[in-house]
Amino acid sequence: MIRFNAPSFALALSALLHAPGAAAEIEDRPGFRVLGAVVVWSADSGGSAPRVVDFMIDTGSGAGGDTDLIAEDTHTVVTGTLLSTMGAPASAGTMPFRIEDTASGDFITDTNSDGITNADDSFSPLELTASTGTRVDGTTSRSSFYVASNVPFSIDAQSQFGGPNTDLVFLFITSLDMEVTLSGDDGLAFGSQAQYPHTGGPKGGVTSFPNLLSLLPGRNVFTGNQRTAAGPGSIADQSVRFDLAYSVGSQSLQGYDLSLGTFDFEVEITYTVFIP
Repeated sequence: MIRFNAPSFALALSALLHAPGAAAEIEDRPGFRVLGAVVVWSADSGGSAPRVVDFMIDTGSGAGGDTDLIAEDTHTVVTGTLLSTMGAPASAGTMPFRIEDTASGDFITDTNSDGITNADDSFSPLELTASTGTRVDGTTSRSSFYVASNVPFSIDAQSQFGGPNTDLVFLFITSLDMEVTLSGDDGLAFGSQAQYPHTGGPKGGVTSFPNLLSLLPGRNVFTGNQRTAAGPGSIADQSVRFDLAYSVGSQSLQGYDLSLGTFDFEVEITYTVFIP
């Protein structure tokens, strides 16, 4: 005989219906962020180019707050090429001479107009007069580096003596000018998907300096107001070229005479690219 205990069944069912249910609370908070980034490329310490040697991300405010993910610093290249300027004074050739008061007229020894006097120049014999003389003519040294960014950036510059024979006077007579080239091909095409880093164009945001002496304590030389990347593309596609021109005016050197001998003028300029 099977006995069915109705009261017990009812109590069990009642307990089941009133028991607290199991619960699980799952929290999820996915998030994504792209920091401001500036990529600088040029030549590395070994002179190889093109090389990305600075990759900075915006981890703080100002020049000291950014984090460079590549420990090495970059070096400039000769404008229009990917040739490193490391050791440039030894290979640059001499500043052009101006030969004056000759029987055939004055002329400059930079006969191929490349900005220097070296073995690539040549000229015809000249007929001396009693007052024929020479002076060092003005010249300009040009170098460059490349920048791609997803955010506006600024550039500071600081000068310091780079060679033991550098005379302080040359800091007074050498000026710095900067300009941005939007696109080109220097052995690697750049700029096809770029825009100027300042809405003012090639000279927008640039501060030129009448002499390098003013850079001894360090100065801001560029402040941008927009990213360089204007459309999808590679780092090179989204890069612009910063062109640096260091000029020694001919008027400053008219007092030069062969009796003054030789000199090497070398100054190191350190450019710091940062996200404000």
